[in-house]
Amino acid sequence: MRWSGFTLLLFGLVSPTFADELLWRHLQVLSSDEMEGRRTGSHGAELARSYIKQVFTDLGLRTFHNSYEMPFTHHFVIGQLSGVNLVGWLPGKGYPERFIVVCAHYDHLGKQGHRIFNGADDNASGVAVLLYLAAALKTQPAEHSVIFLATDAEEKGLYGARAFVDAPPVTLSSMVVNLNLDMLGYGGSGNKLWVGGSKKHPQLLPAVNASIGLAPLRLKTGVEGIARGYRSRAWIDYDRASDHAVFGQAGIPYLYLGVGEHRFYHTEEDEIERIDRDYFSKAAETALIVLRQLDQLLVKSTPVESLN
Repeated sequence: MRWSGFTLLLFGLVSPTFADELLWRHLQVLSSDEMEGRRTGSHGAELARSYIKQVFTDLGLRTFHNSYEMPFTHHFVIGQLSGVNLVGWLPGKGYPERFIVVCAHYDHLGKQGHRIFNGADDNASGVAVLLYLAAALKTQPAEHSVIFLATDAEEKGLYGARAFVDAPPVTLSSMVVNLNLDMLGYGGSGNKLWVGGSKKHPQLLPAVNASIGLAPLRLKTGVEGIARGYRSRAWIDYDRASDHAVFGQAGIPYLYLGVGEHRFYHTEEDEIERIDRDYFSKAAETALIVLRQLDQLLVKSTPVESLN
């Protein structure tokens, strides 16, 4: 019998350090030249899906409708866009009928001639952390069921998230909160990680404040609404900048974790060599803390209540 790294981890046969090794391995694979920048509809995107599905399988994540794949097509006035979301889930031990949705987009910009936009931070980092969280919750389940959603076509207009919300595998009313992971790899000189969403959803603030006190790095609030990006002429509406916006529009409260725009954003230089491994490990640990705190906050409400 061949024992995968994840199988060994699940049976407690490896040290916690090995979890960090797997986290880094996820980032290496997803941001490699072989993935060709993971543009929606490309061969590289297909390779990324195969890798993510294998990890889902190794972890024993459950499926909806007997498949991790949820294909979708978005029709424009001229032409159409086809993509594939990946969805796995783990049942909660206390409130299995209520779902936390953890999402991260796996697509990026692809290739332009001989130039490859590998998107190590955007968003191989978020997907790697999503897989890290799935492994952690497999060994120590949350009180609520957790859906792990790797979206496609985020870069083209949040189309994967829109497809998921338009045709959800469970009722939208059973989705109690969304945690979106988008760019967790490059903390810059300040080693900060931003947590957004609590200004729009103040009912989540207790989980945010508790996480700030526990996080191994500088978890900061304040990246809300429209703010100037790294490039002086660019303005970013962070409440609408990534997949969490779609969940918010559907009435599902959200938090999002990310480093914000930086000088490597959407350039060929967004490579794994730019990412500080220690910071990235701490960012993953922080994401787990936020997820656990959200889970505990939700426990304090009765099963029939909602944070919406």
